[in-house]
Amino acid sequence: MAGVGGGMNHKDKGAASGGRRKLRAACWDIARGATAAGVLGLFINLLHLSLPLFMIQVYDRVISSRSLETLAALVVLVSVLLLFQTALDYLRGQIFSVLGERFAAKLGGPVFEASIETGLRRGGGVAAGSMRDLGDVRAFVAGGAAALPFDIAVAPVFLATLYLLHPLFGLIGLIGAGLLAGAAIGIEVLARRPGALAADAAQTMHHETAAAIRAAEAVAAMGMLPAITRRWRRAQSATLAAQADANVAAKALTGGARMLRQALQIAVIATGATLVITDEASPGTLIAASVILGRLLLPFEQMIVGWRQWRDALASLSRLRQVLDSGAAARLTVPVAIADGRLVADRVTYTPQGHAAPILRNVSFRLESGELLGVVGPSGAGKSTLARLSVGLWAPNAGALYLDGQNVFTHERASFGAAVGYLPQDPMLLDGSVRENLGRMADADIGEVVRAARLAGIHDMIGALPRGYETHISDGGARFSGGQRQRLALARALFGTPKLLVLDEPNSSLDAEGEAALVAAIEISRQQGATVLVVAQRMSILHRADKLLVLKDGAIAHYGDRADVLAAIGPRGAAEPGRNVSPLPLRARSAT
Repeated sequence: MAGVGGGMNHKDKGAASGGRRKLRAACWDIARGATAAGVLGLFINLLHLSLPLFMIQVYDRVISSRSLETLAALVVLVSVLLLFQTALDYLRGQIFSVLGERFAAKLGGPVFEASIETGLRRGGGVAAGSMRDLGDVRAFVAGGAAALPFDIAVAPVFLATLYLLHPLFGLIGLIGAGLLAGAAIGIEVLARRPGALAADAAQTMHHETAAAIRAAEAVAAMGMLPAITRRWRRAQSATLAAQADANVAAKALTGGARMLRQALQIAVIATGATLVITDEASPGTLIAASVILGRLLLPFEQMIVGWRQWRDALASLSRLRQVLDSGAAARLTVPVAIADGRLVADRVTYTPQGHAAPILRNVSFRLESGELLGVVGPSGAGKSTLARLSVGLWAPNAGALYLDGQNVFTHERASFGAAVGYLPQDPMLLDGSVRENLGRMADADIGEVVRAARLAGIHDMIGALPRGYETHISDGGARFSGGQRQRLALARALFGTPKLLVLDEPNSSLDAEGEAALVAAIEISRQQGATVLVVAQRMSILHRADKLLVLKDGAIAHYGDRADVLAAIGPRGAAEPGRNVSPLPLRARSAT
């Protein structure tokens, strides 16, 4: 199966196209709703003509006729029109708000799942960034910036009205609209590159800051803070300089556009006054032309800011499409129960994206229910990669792993997860209570949670916490020691009596008591029929292993019964797995 390192196969491409279809459907939903809102916008903008027409009638008819009855009738009429306009404007705003919420609701789940899948390959910040992009698009639609093209599309109506009042008014409006549109385009052209540089600089500063905070203990203990601070200040200076360059041109053109609009208002009033003096227009026409010109130019002035909002929203949509594509995995959707823990690796090869050489090469083995396989070898041999592949986090480039006859990567996640326990090398905990963490964030029965805690030997430790099983965990469990986090994560892996238990260096932070509890938990799990794969640097927890697999440079150096492998590698090799190894006989290396 083609994985991340070797591109997508036809199943992955199908899953990617499924993500694109969901995004396309959500965008079409916005387009249809926005079209309806645009039709409302046409009537709203037409109703904006009610006020200038009212002014014309008051100045040209009511004042000259001194008719209070006519004035009263006009006031009632324009008031009704304004109320109707307000109601339609509110309705249009609600349409965009609903569209934004529908967009987020439709894509929230797919984007989150795709982000997690992408985060397995490209880092954990991807999920948060993608959800932020989703929120930005939702805010863009709900905020009404999406209505800007519809408001601009109605501009010819106001322009035609100005021409009807007098051709000079129409000419001023046409020139003003063209100049403001040119200012918006000019800001985009001049500020795009500095803005991109500013965004890159800000992202670099953010990453360096986050990395320094994560390594706060090492930074403080080894006196690295002054050097880190200097690096941060350089990054901050670069960010501020890039932002200043991006803002200079934008602020200049924005100020110029504001001044231009005021100048156009002056021009139309001066032109109108001249026309009134020469009896070519009435005083009411002058006032109405000023109001209509302001309404004509408003969307073009808003385009100066709205253009960037559209650009940012389209960039967010592009990133969402990329995440939906890259996070698409050929996972099945039909749950399949795992009857036993038989694990088979069939010529597994894995090359990460961007790497020329594979981390694992042609790895094969077979484990029956209840067996314990110890995976040993030097650092960088591919042990943790094999553990991740065994629980279906990544897809091999060639070969496959099967649990109970089902491909571990393509297996439906919920049913697969119910049958698997996994303890990663870095045992991160999630925000929530101890009970929720041990119960895998589900509404788990407390009896099952306690059973897992007892099996991991931490029931008493949890009882000593301020609120026991209801104690809240935050910041990945930073308040706990490394050994406590590891044992809590072990209990989480043991929850639900898994059929397959994959433990990646589970004793790296444990003391003698914790290691004894770990060995006991492994034995009890085996007695309950679980197949156990343990990645270890120390052989102490593997003295009861049925089989050993020694990896070196991504390939199998030795594989077979524990006693045969130990005899082949000798005492020194047992103490330092993967060093000074000699090949086993073919019988001991057989994968099946």
